[in-house]
Amino acid sequence: MKKITKDELLPLPKRSKQTNKYDYGNIVIFGGSIGFFGAPALSALAAYRTGSGLVSIALEEDDYSLYVNLNPEVMIKRFIDIEEVEKTLENKNAVLFGPGLEDNLMNERILKLLLRKNIPLVIDATGLTILKKVGLNKRLDHVILTPHMGEAKRLLDSHEPHKEIHTLTSLGATVVLKDAVTTVYAKQYEGQLDFGNPGMAKAGSGDVLAGIIVSLLGQNYTFLEAAKYGVYLHQIAGGIACERRGEHSLLASDIIDSISEALLRSGK
Repeated sequence: MKKITKDELLPLPKRSKQTNKYDYGNIVIFGGSIGFFGAPALSALAAYRTGSGLVSIALEEDDYSLYVNLNPEVMIKRFIDIEEVEKTLENKNAVLFGPGLEDNLMNERILKLLLRKNIPLVIDATGLTILKKVGLNKRLDHVILTPHMGEAKRLLDSHEPHKEIHTLTSLGATVVLKDAVTTVYAKQYEGQLDFGNPGMAKAGSGDVLAGIIVSLLGQNYTFLEAAKYGVYLHQIAGGIACERRGEHSLLASDIIDSISEALLRSGK
């Protein structure tokens, strides 16, 4: 299988002085539930570090008071019904659905809505469980899926998910199959990135990756480029964090703190 190298990746372009925050992506994240509010927070901060202009986390009304906003840059949008979700999606450039999310009826309705719309969408974590429930019978041309190996096995009902990925790419999806070596799949494309390290095998690392990828989508990367460059940035940031913290002590938040230097190193 093809190894993806830095030379085929498109780094973030230099910013013009005549710009504002809306030029770099207005992102919304549907995620978080009791005990798991850290997941969307990690994704949001990773998206900001990757360059997004605005990042919001959308929460059901009952969860709003339970969320502790660790960073003032992250906005919180609360909703009580699907009509308010529709309003939340107005003027959004990309959506992340799934980190720390609860598997319930409301979130099924939200995902069905997102699949009908044409807003670039990343589905991660619990979002993949919900996707299986609502059915893999819709076009996924505007979707990036980011399963780890266990999630891919459940999503595809297969012990060898890499052999069944075509089920998803034939629907138009771009797939990031996370493992020790991560593989990016699209229609008629397969490529691997192996710049990571064992220290990245920590809770929250996948949430950071999802935030990086959705940020790139919001900055007008193609789906395949957002997937490839997102994984690359995540792995390079993980390497920088490992240099500072070591494999045993590395945390997902250390990867976020290293995104800035990863961007500098990946510039051309």
